[in-house]
Amino acid sequence: MKNFEEGFANGQKQEKSHSKNGFIALIQKLWNARFVRFLFVGALNTLFSYLLYAFLVFIGINYVWARVISIILGIIFNFFTTGRIVFNNKDNWLIIRFILVYAVTMSLDVFVLKRLVEYMTINKYLAGALTTIPIALLSFLLNSVFTFKTIKLCKKPPKDT
Repeated sequence: MKNFEEGFANGQKQEKSHSKNGFIALIQKLWNARFVRFLFVGALNTLFSYLLYAFLVFIGINYVWARVISIILGIIFNFFTTGRIVFNNKDNWLIIRFILVYAVTMSLDVFVLKRLVEYMTINKYLAGALTTIPIALLSFLLNSVFTFKTIKLCKKPPKDT
């Protein structure tokens, strides 16, 4: 269990003092876990992007363009919230890697969205909602590995002496 908890808290500042209120102390302890912050920020970013997408579709913008616009504006919003809150990183130069991750995820998102709407005749709003969660999880994984490098996929073998 210790390794499991360390995996979520890896590389994070641990708060030593918690509130004397049990509920507040629990919230503070949970907030120290990167995974919990990811869930919170992911929900915030998802809500921002989906509401923007739905609004653009509502005002008459083509659903594909609405998705592209919502993703582009979401990238900027997401970079700052994800970088600072989830990964405790304020290096603005990482936005280049972040954009590359989102270029991959946006392309996949639009590809799947078009298939759902045009070939499976799923409602545009529902299709947008269906693609959101898997794409968000993929972007977290890619950002963990490629952008912020908090997850290593494989260990380097020890050097022979």
